[in-house]
Amino acid sequence: MKSINLMPAETARALRWVLTDVDDTMTRDGKLVSEAYATLCELAASGLRVIAVTGRSAGWGEIHLQEWPIVAAITENGAVSYYRKGSAVYALPHPTALPNATPALQRAREAALRAVPRARMASDNRFRLYDLAIDHAEYVVPPLSPAEVAIIVEAFERENCVAKPSSIHVNCWMGAFNKREAALALLRETEGYDDARDRSRVLYVGDAPNDEVMFSYFPNACAVANIEKWISDIKDLPSWVASRGYGEGFAEIGQRVLAARRSQQD
Repeated sequence: MKSINLMPAETARALRWVLTDVDDTMTRDGKLVSEAYATLCELAASGLRVIAVTGRSAGWGEIHLQEWPIVAAITENGAVSYYRKGSAVYALPHPTALPNATPALQRAREAALRAVPRARMASDNRFRLYDLAIDHAEYVVPPLSPAEVAIIVEAFERENCVAKPSSIHVNCWMGAFNKREAALALLRETEGYDDARDRSRVLYVGDAPNDEVMFSYFPNACAVANIEKWISDIKDLPSWVASRGYGEGFAEIGQRVLAARRSQQD
């Protein structure tokens, strides 16, 4: 990974879309960093199309879309996306997403909580439609160890479920979707995106293993500095990394892009 300051100005100027994770990418200790949100607003005001891509619940995504200057929100690691068309909000569920009450997910949930007693169901599960989230670091103090997180992942994989750790949760689902598949479907459906032409015009910012599919696909993917704690768990790393972590790192990345765009106008 190279410093975000080494991203060529011409690369930054060519961007059309900014896709970003939320937890521990725009937040710190569960709170939205003001510097990150201000930068998000600046990116949108500059003409970039900003999309939140999160493991958080469908309910949270609808709120982000209503309150933030974004054009869409991809939620539950790609299970369902929300986008604006005129004054209306539309949902775009992934065709393979199965409801989170499926027996296999419930069996795996029970097995995971038995095997790791300190684990808890994430506080936003009541707003989820398709996935389940196990809290390993949001309200669990001290956070679960990497070995305990691995036990949770294995419990779901034994039931043929997908399980991917974020910085705070283990997100678990049934269906052939992820952040990348949902992002591509949304961009094609709503943004006139052509992958052969536009892949290098997408900036993605993330911090955790559930972002790896984005890091491996988009050549201008970035990470905030706290990705360091997950380096041994991520095979495909992003091209660029901020010197700062959490929301401050998102702001650093966004300001690099904005500075390049401003210099083009001078």
